[in-house]
Amino acid sequence: MLRDVEGVSFTFFESRDVVRHPLVAKIVSAYDRRDAQDRETGPA
Repeated sequence: MLRDVEGVSFTFFESRDVVRHPLVAKIVSAYDRRDAQDRETGPA
């Protein structure tokens, strides 16, 4: 929805980018798994 809004940008992180707290890395990994599953089977 915001891709065409001038001045708005996006940064996408992966679990390997998270180094501050192990819990945050686990959360990012969970989202990555969900996104991969959605690509295979479609969103729930």
